[in-house]
Amino acid sequence: MGNPIQIDFTVVATVISFLLLVWLLSAKAWGPLMKMMEERRTNIESMLASAENERQQAEKIKREYQEEMRKARQEAQEVIAKATKVSEIRANEILAASHEESEKIKKSALVDIQRERDQAIAEVKAQVADLSVLVAEKIIRQKLDMKGQGELIEQFIQEVGEMQ
Repeated sequence: MGNPIQIDFTVVATVISFLLLVWLLSAKAWGPLMKMMEERRTNIESMLASAENERQQAEKIKREYQEEMRKARQEAQEVIAKATKVSEIRANEILAASHEESEKIKKSALVDIQRERDQAIAEVKAQVADLSVLVAEKIIRQKLDMKGQGELIEQFIQEVGEMQ
């Protein structure tokens, strides 16, 4: 039987190799690895902050766009209301002017009708006077009796009736 306390150098060599590897990794690889992880974390945080900033800017642009659209709609409604009011006023002006013109034409026509009526009456009076003179001349010339005068008056009435 051998030594009860026997040291196996392979285990010691494995432990020493492991410790040496840990020391070497911590001295040479751990720093750059941690630096790379920190840079990655910083880069991700920066990208998240940038994304949040862009989202806020997009929200702001969206609000501004919505406000501009609201203003544009309001202005369009105001323009339509103003145009409607102006067109109503213009239509009323046109109606008033046409009514005034029709009244002028009506008055002018009434004056023309009255003038022509008066002229026609004057012509009829002149014709009646002329006919009366003619009848009187005939009566005087013929010196007829009453029966002849009645016939002459009836003839005169027929002539006046035909003239009208």
